[in-house]
Amino acid sequence: KGLVGSAMAPSSLTSMSGLRWFVAALLLGWASVAGASYQDVLRPDVVVVTTFDGEWRHWRERLLHLELPFPAGASGFPLGWNAELRVLGLVTGMGSKNAAMSITALGHDSRFDLREAHWLLAGIGGFDPRHASLGSAAFAGFLVDGNMARFVDPREMPSHWPTGWMPLNRSAPYASPPPTAAEKEDMVYRLSPELVAWACAVARAAGLPAATEAQRRASEGYIADYPASGLPPSVLIGDSMSTDSFWAGELSTQWARRWMRYWTSDTATFVASDMEDVAVAASLTALARAGRARPPTEALLVLRTASNFVFPPPGQQPGMYDGGFIPEPAFEAAFAVGEPVVRALAAGRWPSIAGRVAGEKHATLWA
Repeated sequence: KGLVGSAMAPSSLTSMSGLRWFVAALLLGWASVAGASYQDVLRPDVVVVTTFDGEWRHWRERLLHLELPFPAGASGFPLGWNAELRVLGLVTGMGSKNAAMSITALGHDSRFDLREAHWLLAGIGGFDPRHASLGSAAFAGFLVDGNMARFVDPREMPSHWPTGWMPLNRSAPYASPPPTAAEKEDMVYRLSPELVAWACAVARAAGLPAATEAQRRASEGYIADYPASGLPPSVLIGDSMSTDSFWAGELSTQWARRWMRYWTSDTATFVASDMEDVAVAASLTALARAGRARPPTEALLVLRTASNFVFPPPGQQPGMYDGGFIPEPAFEAAFAVGEPVVRALAAGRWPSIAGRVAGEKHATLWA
């Protein structure tokens, strides 16, 4: 007979009146449980996104001390929570697949209401020495996908082509007509210019650590050709391109620069390489359609700090180049300027000064 038959067996429920009281009591109990669980839902004001343990360490040790299990996340790391600030943090795992899985899992986790949260992705990346030095921090205005493309091996491509990479719906690199709005939809994310400019101003006020001796040595071979690489670490607005490949070399950098301009009508400037930024933005877009988060164009900040340059010093072959990878100062830099931004967002301060900094022009920060 099942549970219903068993529940009706006691004599106190032999009348229809008793049955009605029993059902009413059940409904009241369910409502009470539902109400209690609703009250227990955490409503973060800010979500900090990192992609691997090195990026996460300072956030966990210095700000997000309470661990919450997150078995659906791709990285296997627990979440971090600061109840006083209402800030949540996670490690997505490296690469676009893991980033998308983890953000989507968090967005559908019934323990959290993320509908009003801002998001800060705080990670490291390879930088173009044209624009910044090691240890610098770039807030992205544009995120561009470098994964969705057609590819012809350069040894087999026509001799007049500059690269073997081409848009999916074109038969040559950078071919006309320019990308349509529909083609750009999943390839380009422009983040809120006002929010990005405000975050950049907050980060500049906080300041970055001075360059380490290792960073200065690694920059020496670039300075003659790329003076910005020898300057002290700085905070700038600089756009990022996502691929799931670790690439290096001047020819690949030329492709990244031009690919960014092609997809943004000559608006974006390539500064930082990454793996996860576009995947995070795409996942937030889907969560926004489901009513579970704000869209990335309103609520996402992407901060990358320079752990290496994307090509070797002039005269050195990419195949022999280890990237000059110096991650520890970049981890420190990401927290040094990311944490003040998180605290300001959590305190609700950004709208009050957005108008004052909104006039800062994206394209003139490298003039």
